[in-house]
Amino acid sequence: MTTAWVFRGGASFAAAQVGMAQALLDAGHYPDMVLGSSAGALNAALVAAEPTEGGVDALARLWERVARSDVFPLNPLVLLAGALGTSDHFVSSKALARWLRATCPLKRLEDSVLPLTITATDVATGEEVLLSSGRAVPALLASAAIPGIFPPVHIGGRWLMDGSVVADSPVGPAVNAGATRVWVLSGGAGGTARTPKSVLGMLLRATSVVVARNHLATLEQWCHRCELYLVPAPVVPGTSPFSFSKSGELIASARELAAEWLKDAQQVGSRAGT
Repeated sequence: MTTAWVFRGGASFAAAQVGMAQALLDAGHYPDMVLGSSAGALNAALVAAEPTEGGVDALARLWERVARSDVFPLNPLVLLAGALGTSDHFVSSKALARWLRATCPLKRLEDSVLPLTITATDVATGEEVLLSSGRAVPALLASAAIPGIFPPVHIGGRWLMDGSVVADSPVGPAVNAGATRVWVLSGGAGGTARTPKSVLGMLLRATSVVVARNHLATLEQWCHRCELYLVPAPVVPGTSPFSFSKSGELIASARELAAEWLKDAQQVGSRAGT
């Protein structure tokens, strides 16, 4: 049995994946390979770099310390340029790049302990791009480049944007790489989303709706090709995709929910499953 962990996108909601990972390890479910998209790509990279209880606990502390200014610093001039159409983004990725360089232990993707694959989307063709080698920080920036919010990243002669656009749940690449059991760690908010109050929030909400539909299609396509499990996301009231103030609560809630769910986890596609 070859096990893959697949980390979905989800902006600040991806903190919940850390609690899910803790619960999986507590139950003895260790990964043999790790894949991730968008915000989940950071979790994938750090788990692949240190796939132990200590490594995941360190990742939890990282999420609990991150601030919005580390990821989504709002600059009036950058916002204005985006609004006027003289720029392709509303938020500079420079702060996120600095934070990734300070926190990601990998210089290159291939330096990870476990096989690691990060997904991105080719801006020009819309093709899925799988990154498993090369500099880690540009790959993570590309995978997390939410369209319209962050600028695309130039890698290997291509302009790349958010991997979640075409491969939010890269189950197919995991199966094609030899995985026979796949755990998909959710990154979205559990329950019904609130109506966004900002332009950035509405952009992210629109993207998340498209991503969610693609995610369901992916599960349906691959659930008969492997043992496929979708770890549920908790509902934490007051959580914003652009704020990290609820990270600790997301992690704790997800760990508790996943631990209970794992007692009788059902495969996707089974009669009792999702």
